[in-house]
Amino acid sequence: MRNYRITLRYLITLILAISTTIQIHAQKIPFQLLPSGHIVVSATVDGKPGSFIFDTGGGINLFFDDYAKGLNQQSTYNFLTAFRATGERMDIPLYHQSDVLFAGKKFTGIPFSTFNMKLNGINGLISLQMFKDTDFIIDYDRKEIVLTKLSAKSSKKQYDIQLSALADNSIDIFTYITLNDQHKIQVLLDSGAGNDSFWLNGKLISLLGLEKTELDLSEKKSEFNENVITKFYRGTINSISNDYATVKNPKVVFVDGLIYEGKTSINWLGKRIGISIKNKKIYILD
Repeated sequence: MRNYRITLRYLITLILAISTTIQIHAQKIPFQLLPSGHIVVSATVDGKPGSFIFDTGGGINLFFDDYAKGLNQQSTYNFLTAFRATGERMDIPLYHQSDVLFAGKKFTGIPFSTFNMKLNGINGLISLQMFKDTDFIIDYDRKEIVLTKLSAKSSKKQYDIQLSALADNSIDIFTYITLNDQHKIQVLLDSGAGNDSFWLNGKLISLLGLEKTELDLSEKKSEFNENVITKFYRGTINSISNDYATVKNPKVVFVDGLIYEGKTSINWLGKRIGISIKNKKIYILD
């Protein structure tokens, strides 16, 4: 009996120690989930607090001009040339240093860009580049982002992601999905698209047995350059899926000039999604 008590006492002590360790290493921050599905988080950049859209498809932290006036680096001759998903070229200023306090962790020397844009209550975008060495979980049920360590033991439900990096200044993530249980394509994963957003390259219309004339056509001017107009064809396909999630009869948008095979939101993947850029993995934790 005495040995049993010792063993039980040791087990309780071990559990408490593990629990304490997890709490120490798991830093978290609540987020606001807008009706559109956009995730809004708080962060402090160079000592200045702000509210930002958490955007896995943004590539680089982007701060709106009014907010950026208070940051440490005020001028630069460097620039970043990138392309929006629609193929629109953007030449934006590149700043090399900012300190970002997020979920209790300080990220130092983070590159960022700026843009003259206004959104009520929003100061810019927080993107993936600063998480290249930090794993995190997006928990839609608890509405929080948790910084933690993820590994092969975190979940049996895991799949590969591919990285697109531009000179260490920006990072986007991609994975493979299947359309109509037949056609495997690679898509950008974009939390900045909101909920249930499925963009497919216009070249896939005929592959999926659809006719452009039967789709709902609309045209939209760019928010950044009114001379750029993109055509969107809206319709429905049978399914979008990967190994662990399936969306039946999703409403999709075929985009002329899309520079990817596809681009999707991330909410359909699961309610708790772990992302590890350094491991090149997504873990489904729900």
